[in-house]
Amino acid sequence: MMKYSTAMMVTDEWAQEQQRLEQEWEDSVRADNINALKQVRSHMPVNVRSMTEEALVSEPTPNGKFLPQAFARKFKRTNVLQLLRVNPLDIEKMHPSYFEGMRTTGLTVTERRALHEHTKGIGTKWFKLKADKNVERKWLWFDGLKAKFKEVQTAYDSHHDDPQNRHVKADRILDYTEEDYGFPTEALYESSGKLESQEAPVETKQPAQSKPKAKADDIEMMAAIRYRLELEDAESEADKKLLRELYHAEKRTKLLEKSLKQARIEIPEDDIPYEEAKAKVAEVTEKIKAVAEKMMSTSDTREAAMLEKDYESLSSELTRYQSAMMESKEWAVEQLEKERQWEESVRERNQNALKMIRRHMPVKIRDMSEEDLVKKTTPNGKVLPQQIARKFKRTNILLLLRMDPSSIEPMHPSSLESMRTTGLTLTERRALHEHLRDLGPRWKTLANDKMAERKWMWHESLRSKFKELVNAYDAHVEKYGPEGNPNMGNRCPVNADRAVDYSGDYGFPEDAEFKVDSVAKSNLLTMEDIKKRKQEEEGEEEEEPAKPGGFLAAIAGLRK
Repeated sequence: MMKYSTAMMVTDEWAQEQQRLEQEWEDSVRADNINALKQVRSHMPVNVRSMTEEALVSEPTPNGKFLPQAFARKFKRTNVLQLLRVNPLDIEKMHPSYFEGMRTTGLTVTERRALHEHTKGIGTKWFKLKADKNVERKWLWFDGLKAKFKEVQTAYDSHHDDPQNRHVKADRILDYTEEDYGFPTEALYESSGKLESQEAPVETKQPAQSKPKAKADDIEMMAAIRYRLELEDAESEADKKLLRELYHAEKRTKLLEKSLKQARIEIPEDDIPYEEAKAKVAEVTEKIKAVAEKMMSTSDTREAAMLEKDYESLSSELTRYQSAMMESKEWAVEQLEKERQWEESVRERNQNALKMIRRHMPVKIRDMSEEDLVKKTTPNGKVLPQQIARKFKRTNILLLLRMDPSSIEPMHPSSLESMRTTGLTLTERRALHEHLRDLGPRWKTLANDKMAERKWMWHESLRSKFKELVNAYDAHVEKYGPEGNPNMGNRCPVNADRAVDYSGDYGFPEDAEFKVDSVAKSNLLTMEDIKKRKQEEEGEEEEEPAKPGGFLAAIAGLRK
């Protein structure tokens, strides 16, 4: 399914179909949106941005009425509505942070209709220019507003049959149809002072281009390949085969580039050597830090705007060099070496932690209750503390320490994902990391399998949290010493790790000794038995439901 969905979504036909559906939706809501825009503007002064809430309710409107407090409060507090009195050309040039800081919660359907009608033309322009990071932020803001409008509008339309008219009541919390306060309903803006025809332009429907256009593109691609190879008119069979292979490879490359672009993954435009890219990343990072410090200290608006422009330019440059560096083989080798060195640096402590916990843990712990753990005498004549018994049974991920990794590997991902990991101490995470260390790479190599991928992601999240705690612990010990900082209580990583004390010895084996689950071989069907059972079932002419066979029979046999 995923394969065909991806193939469909990267085609030009799919893009054209989405444009057609989008245009049809725009046409279906346009009349209601225009009415909504006029209704809201009839309640809104042209200079609403420069008026206070008090002025809005105290000054008479053009037709001698007074604007109700509810509308004045809405216009000033849900400030995104004030854009209805701003020229779209001015909105287009605004900084993205201006939009991102606007309040959009609590908007009614009518208000969302008006905003969409007023800003949709700008949204289309932003979409075409979203390669620019600032424009992309503005388009994302607009797209979020549009998505919420579509959601609310769809919900509104689907509730027409509601006998209590709740969809109408929600939209009429502020009723823009009841009164007309005489303010101009046309595109009159505070900055211009005159009527302008600045409503969002109607986008004309583009006729869908079908297979002839795609065929023409294919012919053009093939001609370009022939030109590059300087092939003669009389092509040999080898030439034709090479052409076909190159054509399919180039077409696949274009599809992959399109998919990466849709996923917003940048492809390095040039082949920058690893050492150069690495040096540039360090250099540009320092420049960005310097610009950021200046931005925090300056109070000059013009200088701040220039610094922000420099910051965006440097960020784009940094992304370019980072992409080039991370695509290189040298970077991959360096990361693997760093990972190996880190594993070696923590391995001894991890092995000690694993032995410490196993000395407290019975081999058959999965068959024992919490009560059994505290009542039964341990191999060296002691009794396991209640705190440790409770920890083993409630934080059930620790039970994996008495399972053979070869038995953990084929487990279903949901069994692993459901295990409790909260409240694990650093010692416990060390033991788990050491015990599961070899499983992560195996699951990663099988990541094309969805089940294996889920298990690898589970292991990776466990490993990531472990690394985070190790770094915090080491930094704390370096600052305060091996005993940590007693004044911090459990916020001290050293004290937090000692919340459960594994320094004792309760005589349980510290080595890799596991409970073996034996399966009676006689209960399992061989392949010959399965084939024989299948032939018998096919030969039966009775209409009774077939009894379970094959693996179902094997499972039934195990349960008996």
